[in-house]
Amino acid sequence: MTTKTFLFEILTLEKVFFSNEVRFVVAPGLEGSFEILAGHAPYVFALQPGALQIRLPDGSDQRPAVGSGFLVVQKDRTTALVRSAEFPEDIDVERARRAKGRAEKRLEGESPDLDRGRAKAALQKANARLKARDLE
Repeated sequence: MTTKTFLFEILTLEKVFFSNEVRFVVAPGLEGSFEILAGHAPYVFALQPGALQIRLPDGSDQRPAVGSGFLVVQKDRTTALVRSAEFPEDIDVERARRAKGRAEKRLEGESPDLDRGRAKAALQKANARLKARDLE
């Protein structure tokens, strides 16, 4: 039995981060996680920072952390257009933990100068990086 695959790409502002045939992708959407399989209807999903699960044709998984963006499903391919992407082995865990701590501290404060949206985004990114390393 052959398993259906489709082309999946992750594009950042700087480069093509990932491009390969895959069995499926599980992604963090704004309204919850969702799964894309071969033959999925065309659609555009908003992504929040998180870890993707990418199942390769050989059955192994890749779990890159991605920033916010969009996932575009087309007939013959699916493309994630994201602000950032990192493979787990490239993530500096201590740096991610420090960033998480700083963002949490900012959000606990009552400073009128605080950009809450920016602090929440920093917290989401730090959590996504730690989740990709299976630490969150």
